[in-house]
Amino acid sequence: MCFWCDGRVDVRPYEGRWPPVRTSRSDHPDGAALDHLTSTDTARPRRLDRVRSGPSPAGVPAGHPDADGYGPLPGEPVQGRADTERRPAMTYDGSAAPAALLPLLRTSVERLHDSAAALTDDDVRAPSPLPDWTRAHVLTHIARSADSRTRLLIAARTGADLAQYDDEAQREREIEEGAGRSAAELTADLRTALNGFLTAAAEHPDAAWEVPVRWLGGGRRPVRGAVGSLLREVEVHHTDLGCGHRPADWPPFFVARELATTTAGLRERDDVPGMVLIADEDRVLRPVGDGRGPRVSGPAAALLGWLTGRADGRDLVLDPPGPLPDVPAWRS
Repeated sequence: MCFWCDGRVDVRPYEGRWPPVRTSRSDHPDGAALDHLTSTDTARPRRLDRVRSGPSPAGVPAGHPDADGYGPLPGEPVQGRADTERRPAMTYDGSAAPAALLPLLRTSVERLHDSAAALTDDDVRAPSPLPDWTRAHVLTHIARSADSRTRLLIAARTGADLAQYDDEAQREREIEEGAGRSAAELTADLRTALNGFLTAAAEHPDAAWEVPVRWLGGGRRPVRGAVGSLLREVEVHHTDLGCGHRPADWPPFFVARELATTTAGLRERDDVPGMVLIADEDRVLRPVGDGRGPRVSGPAAALLGWLTGRADGRDLVLDPPGPLPDVPAWRS
């Protein structure tokens, strides 16, 4: 299963080896239980299953909803900046309707379709960067994730008692059953599922975004999380196809939100080595652990890729120089 789908991730840091190591499963505060695997940016990524000001991606306003459905996070605790240049902090406004994310999601979906359309039958049978999964598993997983969120939108709109999935076994079974198809069947299914969700989300009544629905794991949370969590699915698993879509290609809004979520989660843990994370885009000091370790700086996407196990950190700079800290199993 995968954090970017529905809940919390436990991921080991990049260890320079393959295969990745499956980490323990932990419970999401809202009830979703997920497990995840390790990854690298240049070899085998780990398997997994917020911006107030500054420029936004095309078609996306500066304020956006909290895609997780948990309500907006508190603002990043800013304890200073790495330099004296004033830059807008990478925070986000969770007050806008989830539909505000749809233009960005549509763009991400089209990029995924372009990559998927280029895959041959041999390509989809080949191992993905995820342990035990072929690219066909990844494509099937994205499609079924979209269908599961469409069910949640229908439940919120109609009052029907529809769960995202009946249980984890259903989810795993659907992926395995779909992974044996041809490239043409996989890509057609992917397009149908994603377009079905986009249509349902575009038609979803404004008043029904806060309706609680049954997410995987039995937790009842507002359906507003469906749009943003599918954006996670599309962007991260696009990377997991191993077709050249890297963290540097993730949309700036997506990176800003997920970096905020990730650093907030690290601050809640007592097994994180002290360090200060600094994204080039805003130069805000983001201490984790006791905050007394090195400063780790670089592009926000490179930081996020390293923290989530999808990059090896080679684009990051340490002050003072030295090896990157050993990031523990990641939770968000």
